[in-house]
Amino acid sequence: MRSRPRRFLSAFLPALVAICISSVPTLAAPSPVDEVLASIEGLSFDDFVNACYREIMLRDPDTLWSAGIADAFGLERFDEWTDLSLEAVEETQRLDLALLEKLQSFDRASLSSLQQLEYDAHEWYLEDRIRFHAFPYWDLAAIGPSSYGVHNQAIDLLVLLPIETVEDAEDYVARLEGTSTWMEQLIAAMQLREDAGAVPTEIAISFTLSGLDSWLVDAPAMTLATQLDVYTTFSERLRTVDGLGSSERIELLQSAKEAIASSLIPAFRSFRDYVATLANHPGAAGVADHDQHEAYYDALLQHHTTLQISPADVVSMAEAEIARLQEEMRSMGAASFGWPETISMADLDGRLTAINVPVLQGNDLRVEYERLIAEATAAMPTVFELLPPYDVVVVVELDGAPAYYREGAVGTSDPGKMPTSLVNVVPFMAYDEPVLMHHETNPGHHYQLSLERDLELSLLRRYKTTNYAFRHPVFQAFIEGWALYSEPLAHEMGLYDEDPVGALCQKRLELVRTARVIADVGMNDLGWSWDDAAAYIYETTGRAESATGILRYDVYPAQSCAYTIGYLTFLNLRRQAEEELGDAFDLKGFHRVLVEQGNLPMSTVERLVEAWIEEMRT
Repeated sequence: MRSRPRRFLSAFLPALVAICISSVPTLAAPSPVDEVLASIEGLSFDDFVNACYREIMLRDPDTLWSAGIADAFGLERFDEWTDLSLEAVEETQRLDLALLEKLQSFDRASLSSLQQLEYDAHEWYLEDRIRFHAFPYWDLAAIGPSSYGVHNQAIDLLVLLPIETVEDAEDYVARLEGTSTWMEQLIAAMQLREDAGAVPTEIAISFTLSGLDSWLVDAPAMTLATQLDVYTTFSERLRTVDGLGSSERIELLQSAKEAIASSLIPAFRSFRDYVATLANHPGAAGVADHDQHEAYYDALLQHHTTLQISPADVVSMAEAEIARLQEEMRSMGAASFGWPETISMADLDGRLTAINVPVLQGNDLRVEYERLIAEATAAMPTVFELLPPYDVVVVVELDGAPAYYREGAVGTSDPGKMPTSLVNVVPFMAYDEPVLMHHETNPGHHYQLSLERDLELSLLRRYKTTNYAFRHPVFQAFIEGWALYSEPLAHEMGLYDEDPVGALCQKRLELVRTARVIADVGMNDLGWSWDDAAAYIYETTGRAESATGILRYDVYPAQSCAYTIGYLTFLNLRRQAEEELGDAFDLKGFHRVLVEQGNLPMSTVERLVEAWIEEMRT
């Protein structure tokens, strides 16, 4: 199944943790490990698991601010960046090991059933973190456009930071001034990886340089500073700060301008110059060109799918699903449109795309989204016992993504929101409007996450965060797997009874998502090139994958597997329950078991469903 490892990294990873980056200053310093351990001594189990996650997350404040949950963890200031130095990495690793030992000192058998769920989730979380101790800084080579790159996250975070008080404004300026130190740490970490041959691929480098060049134009730093979002956004938000006089505002703006010109712009120009030197190191796609790619990719698959699963297992599951979907799509095409049952996927896709369906934009699209949400919400009782406790509404973000989901605040009755740019996603993502609505709202993200808002969950299961530099699980296989499971569930809810085009579009997208899993394994485990991956996806689905789509498998290995493997795990558990229970199978009860405990590793979900099957037998 696997190709032979070829080169790089054989001496790098074991030795990395012994290297000291004495030339790079450290940044924000959380509590030393010994102090943390002393503070949690004697805590009850419930208090310990919350303290465990809180202390780990406080070592990465940038992630907390980026996720908008800093307040929940007691953070008030954002004047310093997360520390990327090797010393900080080593200290965090020591904390991981100590916290796992402390967790395992509790007698799991003596805990309540709900506490055992928390135990299992936290044990998975800590063991997952420790699994990556052998690969420090690996993710820091994940560069590319948008959020694929750590450097881009830094800019995104600056624009997101709340500026509500004078102190916030001062913190913002201080953070701008610290950008050069943070960038020195980032480049130093990447240089350690480069010394061992662990570098990004040429295509990822090209995307990154193109993105940097688009805004790091050849202009004086003081002139460029006022043109950047990090300055214009700051200027706009200062207007809303109470008690800020005009002279203070002018002074803060000048300080921000100087900090951008003297720290941020030079830092990113240095990063751009460094990335350009990496073009001298060609490599294959993904991580398959590195000596330790097998162990690393295995760890990534476990991390993203929350299962003990091998690349061969992933391919086997995906291939079986692809065969099923292709057969189902051909049957649907024959039944609904009279197409040949032996039609190729390319011909089927072409005929489906050629059907004259109105492309909605603007307010017409918003009205359609709202109609689809209402229709899905009304059909929920057909397959669910628990119903969504909060409303979901469409909100317009003209400069945002086509659509995504944003939860209402915990402890409030705020509705969930589906922000949308009102740009039709049919040509953009191969979605049709119903699939997008079912995924993002009901019965997908909104349903599952709105139920979760009223559950008594630990910090780990309550707050979903992720960061490329510090790997935090978000139980993404559960969250995104559920959203994918909800898409075909819409057929059972009767939502496609009068929409054969939409029904077939849903299956088409399901096929594309499944095929990309094999492309991911191919690029990161089998040595496939970009062309190999693109050819496979086209042959399997009849649709050409975009360059940015394939970049995802290159710079963010195994992440796309979380969606499909999570979905297939839900689907296989349902098939198992239906087979073992026969007429006693209760679909509404099955769904309740899946959603009533909130987000969990899929390995824990498997045990929950097996216990439910046994309970239903008695």
